[in-house]
Amino acid sequence: MLEGPEHGVYFRGKTTGKVIVLPEYWTGLVYEDSISVNLTSIGNANLHFVTKIEDNKVHIDSESGDINAFFVVNAERKDVEKVLLEYRPIT
Repeated sequence: MLEGPEHGVYFRGKTTGKVIVLPEYWTGLVYEDSISVNLTSIGNANLHFVTKIEDNKVHIDSESGDINAFFVVNAERKDVEKVLLEYRPIT
């Protein structure tokens, strides 16, 4: 279980294409402006990066133009109340 300052969801996988299609239910579940993406190159050092996020899709590219990466997409849920963080040290 992950803990953080938000109710988050993630989507992960592996891709060789330039578009990661997010699950259809994400459109009503997450704030689009909260989406973050981590890309990890597979097989060789090749910088992968996000070019844009729109219409429930993450568009990516790489230095070489070849895509071969693992991905983790995180976002904040919008269907629940915001998290109220309160820290109480153990004494």
